[in-house]
Amino acid sequence: MLTCLTSLLISVGVVFFFRFINMKYKPAILGIYQQRNKTYWFKFLFMYSFLRIRQVITYLKRLLAIESGRSPDGVAHVQEHHAKLEQIYKLDDHTLGIDGVYYNGMSENGDAIICGLARRPHGICDSFLYIKIKNEPLLLTPRLPDTYVQRTMEDEDDYSVQGIKIKNFIPMRTWTLSYNGEMKPRNDINKTVKVSADLIWSAQWAPFEYDTQMSPYSVADDMAREPWSRDYFELVKKLHQTHYEQMGSLTGTVTVEDNTYNINMPCVRDRSFGPLRDWRNFHRYVYHFVFLENGDCMAIGSVSQPAILSHLTIGYLCKKADQSVVAVDASDFHLYQHGENQILPKDYGFTFQAGGQSYALRVMLIDEDKFYIGKDREAKFYERWSNVEVNGVKGKACVEWQFNNTQK
Repeated sequence: MLTCLTSLLISVGVVFFFRFINMKYKPAILGIYQQRNKTYWFKFLFMYSFLRIRQVITYLKRLLAIESGRSPDGVAHVQEHHAKLEQIYKLDDHTLGIDGVYYNGMSENGDAIICGLARRPHGICDSFLYIKIKNEPLLLTPRLPDTYVQRTMEDEDDYSVQGIKIKNFIPMRTWTLSYNGEMKPRNDINKTVKVSADLIWSAQWAPFEYDTQMSPYSVADDMAREPWSRDYFELVKKLHQTHYEQMGSLTGTVTVEDNTYNINMPCVRDRSFGPLRDWRNFHRYVYHFVFLENGDCMAIGSVSQPAILSHLTIGYLCKKADQSVVAVDASDFHLYQHGENQILPKDYGFTFQAGGQSYALRVMLIDEDKFYIGKDREAKFYERWSNVEVNGVKGKACVEWQFNNTQK
């Protein structure tokens, strides 16, 4: 009996071995998006184990801080970490360094504000502001659709340029956002109006740190599709940036000429910094910032940076009921199925999984505008304000679509 079982196992092993050896290579979809190939499962298991262990180590470090008395309940340890993250990044001599902050909010009645300011070396900034208020046309900062600006002597050495001022008040708790200057209505770009905005962003959830909180399953799945080598991992390290996001609310006032409007909307804040951000390395991305009527918020999307990750699922879900923030584990949103030719869909949907539950998201376009980043317009962006529905719950969303504008 044992001999027969051994022979059977050997036979099965030989069959699987030759099937593995002769397995056909699946080429990248559209020459960009890598597929699962024969070494996928080996790489997936290795990467999943590595990422899971790294998360456990991060958790143990917090426990160690409690045990050693440096943080009685772990809170002081977290606050120290957050304060360090929120410090202004020193760009030094990194020619492609970046320190960027970004806000994107939208209320149930359709009011919306988007503001981005990225500090670059040598006094360069990429900055823009959109204000969308009921009864007013969409307002744009004067240089839009371009965002490349040079600081002046009047600008402070922080997140401040050409009337936009963004300041940290309490790390991971409160930021202020203000603007004082002219803006142009989209329906009459030769006209300008005087605009002042005094806004406060307040956190409603804990931050989501992409370095430590992304789903090990999702990241392992995406990385296992890529061809690995020593050079590959060196490039992953070289292109690494620190990125975190936090859901909250944006409140305050916006005055357009003599009309003052009260602002109160859910709003995401994100921050990125690192020694190298070259938009030419990005093929494209799509990112949905969703605010539901039941108070839940979420961010879900996909990024394609072919040199290291031709497809990366990103995102998280913030649940109002228990104030939890959970990573997105999987999604069937594939970039090659949505707008690869820059003809963007106006009504589409997809599913994703987070926190052990499945969600179906439908997106229906309301309005959109586009702009460029970089001196040579290296990246093209579409901001798309939309109605959404997630598992029957309605809400609003702003979806950001990015395309490489140097590819011909």
